[in-house]
Amino acid sequence: MDEVKAMTRAGENVGRAVGTGIRSARIGAARAGRAGMAMSKTAAARAEYELAHRGIDTDELQELIARKATGMSRKQLAKRRRKAQKQFARNAEIARRELASRIAPEARRRRKWPWVLLVLAGVAAAGVALSRRPEELPVAEAEDGPRHGADGRHSPVPAQGDGRADRPTSLGSEYQR
Repeated sequence: MDEVKAMTRAGENVGRAVGTGIRSARIGAARAGRAGMAMSKTAAARAEYELAHRGIDTDELQELIARKATGMSRKQLAKRRRKAQKQFARNAEIARRELASRIAPEARRRRKWPWVLLVLAGVAAAGVALSRRPEELPVAEAEDGPRHGADGRHSPVPAQGDGRADRPTSLGSEYQR
């Protein structure tokens, strides 16, 4: 059991040391950041003072640096950058399409005009069929109105007293009498 207690105490001591070390490292990093910011502000103020002493503005300094580095003005560099961005976008689009066509080549597109011709032929056939259709004559209603049976409902059989029963039917009414 002594080994277990010794290992437990060692772990606690190591944990405490690590925690203290991390805390002190964080404090040191914050202090270094503040010092770096102060020094960069001082350096920037000193550089501006030197430039003003020589009669050079910060915009002029940027122009001078651009001319010395590339031989072109800032406006020319901006124009070149815009053209390069457009060209890069075009090249990227072409490369993307080429890669997509290599990964999954598209099937050959079918032409649409045969379908248009088929639809036009169908419309023409429907027009011809409708133009040759016989006109329907309106059905004249009976003079005495619809037929009703004894119960008051519509009946396809003529009533006894309407005069239709006396007329011969087309199914050989001569033989039925």
